Amino acid sequence: MESAHNWQMPVVLANREAEAFVVVRNSLEAAAYLMDFWPKQHGPAFYKAIRLCADALDGEVTDEDVRDAFLAAAHDANIAITVH
Repeated sequence: MESAHNWQMPVVLANREAEAFVVVRNSLEAAAYLMDFWPKQHGPAFYKAIRLCADALDGEVTDEDVRDAFLAAAHDANIAITVH
């Protein structure tokens, strides 16, 4: 398994339950957040993001593809985001 490379632009998520912001910088961090803290762990956008996280860690897709899927999953779950 390859180590995760940081995305060109991190994603900042609003975690409403913790009343905090979370910075996600790469596919590994995205996978961990999706598995541990995601409010809506179902649906096509969530499953695609999880699958692409695993694929990126195996070097099968680009980290930017994962970032795009992660953003789509955040939109689907109504999570407020900021991209930097």
